[in-house]
This record gives sequence, C-alpha cells and structure tokens, in this order.
Amino acid sequence: MKFSELFSDRFYLVALSILIPTSINLSITQFLTPILNSFMVRSTNPELSISVFSISMSILFLISLPHLRVQHLTIVYYKNYSKMKIHFFIFLLAIICLIISIFVIFSPAVNFVLDTIFGTSGEMRINVENALKISFFIPFLLILKMHFYAISIVSSKSNYIWIGTITGFIFSILFASILYFLNFEKYNLGITSYTLASIIETLIIMLLVRKNLFDSKIIINKDILRIGELTKFFTPLLFAAFLPSFTMPAINACLNRFENPEIAISSVNLGFGIFGAVTFTINGCQSTILSLLANGYRYKDIRNFSYIVGFITLFICSLISWIPLINNFIFSDLFGISGSLLSGTLIVFKLLSILPPFLVMEQIYVGIIMNSKSTNPLFYINICRFLVLIFCLSTGILFFKSYGPVVGGSAWALTLFFEAIFAWLFARKITLPS
Repeated sequence: MKFSELFSDRFYLVALSILIPTSINLSITQFLTPILNSFMVRSTNPELSISVFSISMSILFLISLPHLRVQHLTIVYYKNYSKMKIHFFIFLLAIICLIISIFVIFSPAVNFVLDTIFGTSGEMRINVENALKISFFIPFLLILKMHFYAISIVSSKSNYIWIGTITGFIFSILFASILYFLNFEKYNLGITSYTLASIIETLIIMLLVRKNLFDSKIIINKDILRIGELTKFFTPLLFAAFLPSFTMPAINACLNRFENPEIAISSVNLGFGIFGAVTFTINGCQSTILSLLANGYRYKDIRNFSYIVGFITLFICSLISWIPLINNFIFSDLFGISGSLLSGTLIVFKLLSILPPFLVMEQIYVGIIMNSKSTNPLFYINICRFLVLIFCLSTGILFFKSYGPVVGGSAWALTLFFEAIFAWLFARKITLPS
C-alpha cells in the first residue's frame, strides 16, 4: 500500500472520516488538560494548583470508569438490538456512578480517600475536597455523553461529533479565560471550566442525536429490564476500563509520598497530558476498528491503516522529544512551563514517546476481541497490566523516591507497553477475514 492511497482509496477516506472526529472526541480532555494547566501554571503556586486539579480529575474519572467503554458497547449493539434496552442500561450505569460519586465526596468516605489513599494534607487536602464538591456530577455526564457520541458514530453522523466536541472545547477555554480574569483560585478555574463546558456539550450532543435515539415504534415494557446479555458483554469491558482510570490515581497516590510531591505529580500530569494531545488520533482507533469491522471492511486494510497512524504519531513524538527548538517552543513558550517542572515534564514525555505503535497494537487486538463479543480475555489482559503497574510503583517507592517524574513516566510507559503485548497474546487465535 502506498502512502498516497490514504487520500485516494475509498477505504482510507472512510476510515479517516471516522477516525479524526472520534479521536478528537475521545481525546478532548487530553487537549484541554494542558490548556487549562497553562492557565494554572501562571498562578503564584502552579505546582499546587495543577496537583489539585490532577488528583480531583483522576478521582472523578475513576468513579466514572464505565464511560471509557460505553461507546464500544453502543457501537457493537445499537444497529441490531433493542435501543430501549441499551438506553436503560446506560442510564442505569450513569445513576450508579452518580450515587457512588455522592457517597465518596459528601460522606466521611472522602477522608479515607484523600487522607489514607492519596496521602493529601494541609492546603492540598482542602482544595481537592472543594474541587470534588464542585464537580461531583461529572461521572453522570460523561457516561451519557459518550453514549450519545457513539450513537452519532453508528448512525454515520460524524458531523455531530465535530459540533459537540468543538463546542465543548471552545466553552472550556471561554470559561477558563473569564475565570482567569476574575482571579479565581487556579484549581477552581480548571475544574469549574471543565464542569460547565461538560454540561453544555452533553446537552448539545443529546439534542443533535435525538432523532436517532429510538426506533420508529417506541415500545416500553418489562422486557427493557432484561439486560443480562448487555451486562455479560459489558462486565469484562468495565474491568478493562478500571485500569486506565485507576492508573493515574494510583500514580498520584504513589508520587504524593515522594520527595517534592507537587513537582512529581505536576510533571507527570503535564507530560502525560501533552503526550495525550499529540497522540490523539490513536485514541479513536478502537472505535474506528469496530465500526469498520461492523461494516464489512477487510481486517488487513484496517490493520495497515491503524499502523500507519501509529508510526506517523511516533515520528511526531520523536521530533518533539529530541529537537530542543520544538520542545522549548511547546513546553516553555506555549504552555509556560519552566525550571524543575519543565525538566520533569520533558522526562515524562520522552519516556512515553516510544509508545505510539504499541498503543495502536493494543487498540487493534482489543478491538478484535470486542468484535468477537467474547470479552472475557480483557479481564486477564488487565490483570496482567495491573500487576505491571503495582510492580513499577512498588519499586519506585522502595528505591527511587527522589525521582518522581521518572517513576511516574516509567509506570505509564511500561503498563501501556505490556498491555499491548498481552492483548496480542490473547487475541492472536481469533480468526478474522484477511
């Protein structure tokens, strides 16, 4: 296959038309995080503000972990299953996550989470709790929002993805700018901007897909309560979503016990956020793969297209990592990072920069597993990833407490690398058309 085919062959045009909006939609938080951090980094205590924002968001994303796989369930089932059952199942997940969020944030459980698990104290402890109270309903919004976006994908309405995602992005920056000039406390700036923009974005995408929400005949009966098949499919996916949601809180909790915890947490958050923004196209590969497989495209073409995306992204990451002119512009000039925070952030980005082909590899093989509707292997893949993460963090706490950015960046890099290897091991026996 020639590179020029990306712009001439119909398959590649279709693949790109799904990949780009889906990737932007799934990566919007990774785009926003460094931008919101660029506001907070200009405060009198940037390390504290960024650390508070990072810990708060990691807790909220852990609570809302089903949102990471809701899109995949909707894509796989929406065309040939009861839409009412799917809506009921997704809404039930959203309500459960909202109840958990309220319990964790507004009950004495918050003391255990923030004091014992994350080891926060003093001003950081107070600020994290305040940030969580502002945004406790984020898990509910995230689950519904990703469900609505999945409906737009499976309904071939990719323009809806553009409209919803860009609107949410613009409102986040707009609110951040307003709050910045109103001299809000900088952690409040980040969490409040994200929360307000999420409300608007969810409402907009819901309105856009409203005509695709139901069949021509709406039948409401007891049958919608029978969600055993969806539960069986989704439970391994839920566990698979746990590790991505758990990784950042676990790393934050670990680094909070290192020397200079604010620098360590902020460096990892900034480095991973910028890496996520640069590699945004990879985040949409899995949904693109599932959509293309569902529409009968050849696995060989899908695989080749995905690896092209991975190696182009690797090239871009390498340029940013190793050419001082480029990384100085991005890290210093664009995001205003300086001093020890700059060196730590660059270390984290360099550790992650080798990952793009392996991230694509993981997306391909996990996509194959999900397409087979036998999702149990995802449970074992994530058990293995969990063990790698625990090993990395335990080793860091025992031997490298002076090297927070190195430990945090390495923990992310190694867990993502081995997840790709484990995905290949479990999916290699599943046969697909060539």
